[in-house]
Amino acid sequence: MAEAVRIAVAVGYLGRGYSGSQVQPDVPTVQGELEAALFHLNWAKRGTHPVTLSSRTDGGVDARMNIASFDISPEIWESGGERAMITALNDLLPTDIRVWAAQQVALDFQTRNASSRTYLYRLQALEGWPNATVEELDSWCKVFIGEHDFRNFCRPQEGRTTIKRVLHCEPWLDTSGNILGFSIEAEGFVWNQVRRIASALLGLARNRWTIEDLKSALTCPDVPADFGRSSPEWLTLWLIDHPSAPHLVEKAKDAFELPLVAEPPATGRAFRLWASKARGEQDQLHQSAWLAHLSAR
Repeated sequence: MAEAVRIAVAVGYLGRGYSGSQVQPDVPTVQGELEAALFHLNWAKRGTHPVTLSSRTDGGVDARMNIASFDISPEIWESGGERAMITALNDLLPTDIRVWAAQQVALDFQTRNASSRTYLYRLQALEGWPNATVEELDSWCKVFIGEHDFRNFCRPQEGRTTIKRVLHCEPWLDTSGNILGFSIEAEGFVWNQVRRIASALLGLARNRWTIEDLKSALTCPDVPADFGRSSPEWLTLWLIDHPSAPHLVEKAKDAFELPLVAEPPATGRAFRLWASKARGEQDQLHQSAWLAHLSAR
């Protein structure tokens, strides 16, 4: 019998219908849906967990791009390649999960060994987000760049380090230069890190604390500080940069912008109506991104 081959796929999803990306018993997850498709196709043995993911996302968090890998027989890949693989999986996956690129990788390929991950958080969708300037937000974002102990900006997990290196953190702007939120890239993240940073930025913008409070929380992690945790629904895993999956990364970096408009934030009932509209807009734009990638095959 021929040795198996390892396949890596780029997958996007709308997170609010799932209890996170990682498989869990008795609840819908992204990994669970991918594995169900593999089982249905007889590409994997039932009762196993053949899929691994580059990044774990919480329930409600969207992804323009995550990377999943699994092993299959070489005949399956050789019979149709990328196009057939994508079609077969998408025919079985729910419409809020789309595979949009695939490639064969080395058998020792590890999805977790990405060089960086990039997230976007839509701050303008948080009720009470004020009219901060781009310059202000840029200066606040810079606080998080570099290697820090993010103990005060995460939910620590036993046995896992809270020291992470942030490569970039900057305002996320619409096509007119207005603030949508922020973009953050790191080699890896700890649990809830981006959502807690988003909450800290909201508190800064509303004068609930100062930039010195944030700096102190980073330089003195043994002194507890709580800046809250923002909603998962405005968080998007945007890009996985993986040195051993160049085809996926190249397709992901094709020019595609989320042309969201930074409308003036409202409050109360008006804000809730706007947020509902913004949620639908964001869903459609994620789906448009996947379609753009699929059409480029």
